[in-house]
Amino acid sequence: MARDEFQALLTYIRTDQLQPHRPRSGPLGSPPPVVTIARDHGAGGEAIAAKLAESLGVPCFDKEILDAVVATATSDPALMRQLDEKLPGRAGMFLYASLMGLHDPLTEYQRLLTRVVNGIAFRGGVIVGRGAHLLLRGAPRFRVRIVGSDEVCAARLAGGDPAKVADALHEVQRVNAARAKYFKEFFKVSNGDPLQYDLIVNTDRFTDLDAVTDLILHAYRIHGGHAETQPPSPIHQDSTSGP
Repeated sequence: MARDEFQALLTYIRTDQLQPHRPRSGPLGSPPPVVTIARDHGAGGEAIAAKLAESLGVPCFDKEILDAVVATATSDPALMRQLDEKLPGRAGMFLYASLMGLHDPLTEYQRLLTRVVNGIAFRGGVIVGRGAHLLLRGAPRFRVRIVGSDEVCAARLAGGDPAKVADALHEVQRVNAARAKYFKEFFKVSNGDPLQYDLIVNTDRFTDLDAVTDLILHAYRIHGGHAETQPPSPIHQDSTSGP
């Protein structure tokens, strides 16, 4: 994503314009494309997200989400980065925060992540991970999950080198376990629940990522970006209480 787009996002989330209850200014029209991409590690989700964003003519947000959280946080940036799609041991983290005179880093991360993701959705974009499909519950967005078996994902990460497959398999299992824990503790749901998504693609079977992008585009256009009617997620609340 271009640096000026990132700066525009930072400027936007530092105002109260992104709050979900604020009406969109200007003439009414079709909402911008918003697609969330949840993914297994090594399943190709990041590459698919970038291709999809280019096809839709919107930015792709991955590590920029964390960068925006860090840039707007009052807590130690290192603590914010530790919380990105994983939940480290909280005892040591809270001890460090207390010694430094900082607020609960998890609560701040939760609040800022919600603001950043909703700010992105207001402007349009493809959002990778971070539970964006849950943070935007009730908003117009298309929720996609990219999955794959541990073995195939490891082989993809190894780049065809058999000597690297064992280490890649360990990495896949470690990262996926951390993400599953993050969802369970942060959102109180399983990230593998198929009812949380509009489309799930298994890249064990669809190995051509360009074809997967075309498939998602076709499904997105059929879907029309409509949101189901349901109560907002508790994560939306900008409170100072813990999860």
